[in-house]
Amino acid sequence: MKSLLLAVAVVSAGVALSAQTQSPRFDVASVKPNTSDLETLSAFQGRRFTARGVTLKALISTAYGMSEQPLPDYQISGGPKWLDSDRFDVVATAPGTPDSARGTFASPVLTILRNLIEERFQLQTHLETKDLPVFALVLARRDGTLGPGLRRRTVDCAARATAGDRTRPLDPAPADHRTCGGRVGPGSLTATGATMTNIVSGLARLIPGINRIVLDRTGLTGTFDVDLTWTPDTTADNHGAPLPPVDSNAPSLFTALEEQLGLKLESTKEPVDVLVIDHVEHPTAD
Repeated sequence: MKSLLLAVAVVSAGVALSAQTQSPRFDVASVKPNTSDLETLSAFQGRRFTARGVTLKALISTAYGMSEQPLPDYQISGGPKWLDSDRFDVVATAPGTPDSARGTFASPVLTILRNLIEERFQLQTHLETKDLPVFALVLARRDGTLGPGLRRRTVDCAARATAGDRTRPLDPAPADHRTCGGRVGPGSLTATGATMTNIVSGLARLIPGINRIVLDRTGLTGTFDVDLTWTPDTTADNHGAPLPPVDSNAPSLFTALEEQLGLKLESTKEPVDVLVIDHVEHPTAD
């Protein structure tokens, strides 16, 4: 039996990497060095995992994270320098694994990806617990009032394609019936049908300048439509592309969260499990 596999679990007492015992595999998998300048991307769609031009660090971040929130770099320690520089193409199929409704990586996909990385890259790891700075996302107002940019959703994402919706195919979809998903750009975050887990994932991973684990301490349940705009960090990496013009009148991210969503980020420290890389090799041939 393969040694215990790791997954990320956010618990009320802190942030920990939990263990799993299942060992499913991709039916067919190809891991090759990337020799092109194709844009970096990873996706699981149509029972097929595809990653182009990704580093092993990025693969580890995805595989050992949660479906909505990859493991941040500061929770990965050790390993050779090529983890951040050498790029790979990965194509693999998992016919028995359904796609995620939100287009993210479902837990079974992460488990299979961990197995693939451990097998092809001979990855060996262990955990160390450290007290690290984190942000707790909390309600900003004593009465719990939400801001205008955070609106409770009245129609479940799974119910958006009802028979009633299809009777008017040429009409614009009502706000509550738009396809659920999200988009983050420099200085903007929009989402439909987002849970608080989705929102903290966007803050922690996708918004430049956060660079910390973000924990949901709002107590809010259900799904929301979100519109948030702020002045982006002009020093942040935009993957080689120039940043759009900055709106000098837009508030800072922290101010925007309070004014537009009725939420705020509080700095604190919590025990965090760090994934330490003990051994890794360049991938074996397919």
